[in-house]
Amino acid sequence: MESAFNFMMIFDIFIAIYLLYYAIKGSGKAYENDYPEEMQEAHRKLLRTFCWITGVPLLVLSILEYTSAEGIQSPWSIVSIIYILACVVAYFIIFRVKFKEYLRDPRKNLPKK
Repeated sequence: MESAFNFMMIFDIFIAIYLLYYAIKGSGKAYENDYPEEMQEAHRKLLRTFCWITGVPLLVLSILEYTSAEGIQSPWSIVSIIYILACVVAYFIIFRVKFKEYLRDPRKNLPKK
């Protein structure tokens, strides 16, 4: 059971590195979507900001969690789980509020033929 928790802690470090990679790069698979052209740039900026805000603290928290003597029972584990959940929920709320006019009726934002 302990090896599964160690794997999860290492996996958190890789997720943080992945987020930082896409925050630095600013393009790639994470940025590909089928949203209307009018919101593409704003969405990229929001996603890039999210990657920075989530990636850096997640990397620090994951390293602290991995190096702590208590392992998965350390307070860093609880803090990192709460932080990840808060970031994801905040992203979806901000996304819904910021782009609500595009999300209500996607057909009206289709290109004209």
